[in-house]
Amino acid sequence: MARALCDDGGARKGVSVMADALLLAVAAALAGKAAEVAIDGGRSAWGALVRLVRDRLHGDDAAQATLATAGSQPNDQAIAALVAALERAAAADAGFGVRLRELWPQAQAELSARENGVVNVAGGTVGGHLVQARDLRVEGGVRLGDVHSADGI
Repeated sequence: MARALCDDGGARKGVSVMADALLLAVAAALAGKAAEVAIDGGRSAWGALVRLVRDRLHGDDAAQATLATAGSQPNDQAIAALVAALERAAAADAGFGVRLRELWPQAQAELSARENGVVNVAGGTVGGHLVQARDLRVEGGVRLGDVHSADGI
């Protein structure tokens, strides 16, 4: 895979152009959240993702140092180095890469929810009304109507 480095002075300086966007997002989250990682007794996807990365990098002193540096100094260079370490780990262990890709969407949603974000997920077929909202103040009533009525109300 050919690689070129961004040197545009922006947030991705030093990150390969071909860097996997998911790995970049994971690395940035790991760097930005390292000080507040709460594993929640193994119940959260974020905790599982953090453990997955730590376990995979265990025994690789350089990669562990990269993770620690990104956590203590979450700057562009440290995040780029962590992306490279995650790329190497995923290339060496396909199962790690697959599991990382499985956990990331769930972990990302948890992080958004923890930061007062809104996470609305609807899966499968919805056979009626689906309301997703946050912080509603309803005065009076809410009428969604009959899904099967001719007037569509």
